[in-house]
Amino acid sequence: MYVSVSRLRVPANASEELIAAFRRRAHLVDDAYGFVDLQVWRSDRDAGDILMVSRWHDREAFKAYMRSAEHRISHERIDPQLQALIKLEALEHLHTYDVVAE
Repeated sequence: MYVSVSRLRVPANASEELIAAFRRRAHLVDDAYGFVDLQVWRSDRDAGDILMVSRWHDREAFKAYMRSAEHRISHERIDPQLQALIKLEALEHLHTYDVVAE
């Protein structure tokens, strides 16, 4: 299992707009080889703190999608004004762990 976590920062008053954009996403990633799922989390303490968590079968599948036309198309759909508000605070990849219990 490979997990990618992107910590996004937006002004608190823009968090609903960002969440709505995720809900309207093109779903192009859904058919990508190795894709498992995608969730968007918002902090209950800070509305401007958003985590985008995606799970993949392995790192190679994630890397292939990140280089794909589908990834580029998905990002091109983001409203430029909203895009300007989004700051990537951290990017973490959990790839040195194995799922050992569910």
